[in-house]
Amino acid sequence: MAGAGSGGDGEDGDRELAARVLAGDEAAAARLVEDYSRMVGTVIWRTTGDDRAVEDLAQETFLRVFRALGRFDGRGRLSTWIYTIASRVAVDHLRRDARRRAEAPMVALGPSSREDAREEAADGPGPEDELARKEIRGIVHQELERLPEGYRLALVYTAIEGLDYPAVAAMMGIPLGTLKTYVFRGKKMLKDRIADAMRGRSKTSRR
Repeated sequence: MAGAGSGGDGEDGDRELAARVLAGDEAAAARLVEDYSRMVGTVIWRTTGDDRAVEDLAQETFLRVFRALGRFDGRGRLSTWIYTIASRVAVDHLRRDARRRAEAPMVALGPSSREDAREEAADGPGPEDELARKEIRGIVHQELERLPEGYRLALVYTAIEGLDYPAVAAMMGIPLGTLKTYVFRGKKMLKDRIADAMRGRSKTSRR
């Protein structure tokens, strides 16, 4: 698994590698790319499903890693930190792609067809329904962010990103059994917290 190259040294090794890169050690920078390039490529491919985009997005990921490396505090694993950056790069790519696909049909349509498309969209869910959905998404995101870091990362990587358990366990530097426990407890805690938040929202709306 990529990331294991320096992962064997633990967090002290991560901090030492980061410090050497920041000091201008070209060999350390090359080692960082070599150690984590496979993991980064895997994350990007699994998120985007686009083989053609992997190389460019991997380069963008490592550019962001080197620019932000001074903010790596060493309290977590370097592999987890780099994974998060790679995931964000991949998601940003998907969003840009989605915007382009959404805009393309409107450009191709004539003026009258655009009006028809807007009218069809107007027949969809009303503002109140959309507001309710946004509030619920906001609650879920808020409560997910409040989970203990281990539970939150375990849920994000397995349930949201859809990565396989052995890969996530390796990236987080924990045993597979521990990861499964984190996922189980994290799901229960998140469900309970969302239910509590929804009950609080319901009481507030009745006042």
